[in-house]
Amino acid sequence: MRVWATTGAAVLASIALTGCGSADAGSKPVRLRMLTLLITPAREHMNTMLAEFTRSHPRIVVAQETAPGRGPLLMERLRTQMVTGDPPDMFWLASGEIARPFIDAGFVAPLDAYYKKYDWEKVLIPWAARGIRYKDQWWGVPRSTRGMGFWYRADIFRRWQLTPPSSYEQLEDICRTLHDHHVYCLSMGGKFGWNTMRLLDYLVELSAGPELHDRLNRLEASWNCPEVARAYALLKRWVDEEWILPGFLSLAPDDARLPWYRGDAAMVFEGDWMEAAIRTDEQDIANFDFFLAPTDHVPIRFSAFPEQIMVASASPHKDAAAAFLNWYIQPDVQRRYFTLLEGPTAAKGVLPDPAQWPRLYRWRQVLGQDNVYWPTDQVFVNQLMDSWFQVQDSVVAGRLSPEEAARQLQDNAAAWKSRGRS
Repeated sequence: MRVWATTGAAVLASIALTGCGSADAGSKPVRLRMLTLLITPAREHMNTMLAEFTRSHPRIVVAQETAPGRGPLLMERLRTQMVTGDPPDMFWLASGEIARPFIDAGFVAPLDAYYKKYDWEKVLIPWAARGIRYKDQWWGVPRSTRGMGFWYRADIFRRWQLTPPSSYEQLEDICRTLHDHHVYCLSMGGKFGWNTMRLLDYLVELSAGPELHDRLNRLEASWNCPEVARAYALLKRWVDEEWILPGFLSLAPDDARLPWYRGDAAMVFEGDWMEAAIRTDEQDIANFDFFLAPTDHVPIRFSAFPEQIMVASASPHKDAAAAFLNWYIQPDVQRRYFTLLEGPTAAKGVLPDPAQWPRLYRWRQVLGQDNVYWPTDQVFVNQLMDSWFQVQDSVVAGRLSPEEAARQLQDNAAAWKSRGRS
């Protein structure tokens, strides 16, 4: 296992900018391993993409390894490979605090020299590129931008003459109307915490406003404040008014789609990936649409995050990996594989065919904007995130009042910072 024991300057100096570099010289092609979480058919589409890359770069072969399913499976496999000294050359990972333990452990190579060489900032959506910087360095290349909002049953809205809201008050009016007609406003899977987190993140953005919300996430402001207590009070209102499907704390996120598909609930809080999921689940896309959650602030910010490809510090083929990454993020390549890989792009101006993917086409336009706030699990370390989930679930279950929840969150944050961690 190669352990990072050099300074940042020495690491950068060790990265040659000579095509595939001296480490890649020789008659045999350089073979790179890349760990993804794709499942069929996207996995096979990725293999087709990798074959195309090798045709244009015959001295580099990229082999895909997969940890199919959700991110935790990939992270578990990645940790094992890193610790045992057999990491892939490249690997997919989320951004923010999810990636930082791997960086702090010395498992990830900084890519500043390649950003300069290939001028990647000109290609990438700005907020996505900014989102993967840490300690004033680039640690990955964003492969996708993901945004979240309310997906709704358009047919149910039409039945009760409802339209997407432009204010939070209108959103509550929709929930009341649906409740009167025995339809839950929102289906949500509270198991694991992060599905509930999306709604609470939105309510914090609504109550605190963009500036304070960002300061709270950076632990520069106290969570024990009226704005946070109000956000928790709003969350409890959604529960008490039965706007959320009962028993959701024990429901897995994917299972929360089933009441939505049946028409028992009108909305879910999900991401731009939902159009592909709806089609995969053999639902009629004409019955589904989305709107950005109204925040009563201008401009409206939405919850979003990038996903990235990182390069292992132990890889002897960093130049070859960078050559692949440069090819991968180019707009012409992303356009060819956009819909096959379910729209994961961070390249500027890449849009799907609006006739084939009308919802995703609109989402990609939204994601090109620079009005985002980060999901809490991207900005809080695991220990704080665990306490966040515990507090939010306690509010839902009635074990903590909104004021007690705000105070508990701040106590947890203060204890974390008192141990010299921030």
